[in-house]
Amino acid sequence: MIIQSQTGNRLQDHLDQQSASITMYYDDTCVLCSTEAYNMHERNPTGIKLVPVDEGMNALKAAGFSRTDAMTYLCVQDSNDNWYTHMDAIRLLYKTGGLRWAPLLYLPVIKQLGDFAYPYVARNRYRIPNWTTKLIYGKSLAKACENGICKVAPDKR
Repeated sequence: MIIQSQTGNRLQDHLDQQSASITMYYDDTCVLCSTEAYNMHERNPTGIKLVPVDEGMNALKAAGFSRTDAMTYLCVQDSNDNWYTHMDAIRLLYKTGGLRWAPLLYLPVIKQLGDFAYPYVARNRYRIPNWTTKLIYGKSLAKACENGICKVAPDKR
């Protein structure tokens, strides 16, 4: 889902700008979210700014997001004050992070599957086993969580 500012830029216009930067608002109590945030930031430290949802609530509220929505669905703001959520935010994040396979997320079948699956995964992210996150991210997990321990209570990991 793309929320445009008054400048009217589209996602593809943003992707064509090589020097653009984004701000990622993420749930810092979620192991998966924190790990993904730090993993992307390591890929492009000058292009991706990380802001935990609770610290960015003023900007999120001004854009029309509730805390519940912002904690459930990824919110990304580009340098032109355009807002992206759901899979549009993921696509922009991966493109800005420089993932070589990011263009595959725009292929018709993959795009439709991602758009369909994202809300389910986002709402159930606390149920994803911690070993799965470790398998996907490896050492990045320890960097995302202070001393290898995230803010999520052990019974919710």
